[in-house]
Amino acid sequence: MEIDNLPEKVKKAKEAVADLEEPLKTEAFKKILDKLLEPDIQQMPSTYHQHPSMTPIDTKPKKNSSSKKRKLNSSLNQSNAQKKEEAEKRKRELAEKINRTEHSDIHNLKRTLAQALYVLKIMQDKDVNGLTPPEISYILKEVFKLKVSGETISMNLNRKEAQKYVDRNRIIVGKAVAYVYKLMKGGEDYLKEELKKINNHVTKTGEKIEPD
Repeated sequence: MEIDNLPEKVKKAKEAVADLEEPLKTEAFKKILDKLLEPDIQQMPSTYHQHPSMTPIDTKPKKNSSSKKRKLNSSLNQSNAQKKEEAEKRKRELAEKINRTEHSDIHNLKRTLAQALYVLKIMQDKDVNGLTPPEISYILKEVFKLKVSGETISMNLNRKEAQKYVDRNRIIVGKAVAYVYKLMKGGEDYLKEELKKINNHVTKTGEKIEPD
């Protein structure tokens, strides 16, 4: 298909830029000629819009990077939500293993470190091989009504003093680093001494030591 009056349109474009200087003259000529040819080009079949040697235009909508990124983020969010739910389920299952009335001594322990070790001892006796600070915090709060944050527990278990009481193992949860703490013999001995002091005090005075 040929373009009607092509020479005439080229001539008009040249006349329109005759008084201009380079490089503005050439650029203006191209734009004016394109404008003059636009009606003819629009009437051509799509196969005439490009040179035969060129790769055919792909008219299918392409999935852009932002769409892929949204799908990736959605998958990650679903995965993180699932892992969070699994962690919460484990906390509930751990708490359900404990009979609060059998462990009333924990309320006489003044130090957070001692309370954390007490929980580790309870779960160790139930064949649970270690707990994370958030799990210890959940048990203290939900079972024993002792509100202690996971951060506070982590800080106490990471003290130099506690190195002889617990064994710490690094794990990966999702993309985050976490630690599982297991009670060692040194921790059991410390706990026995603390409970012995409390029991002796209660026996002598009849007073109950309130935790801080």
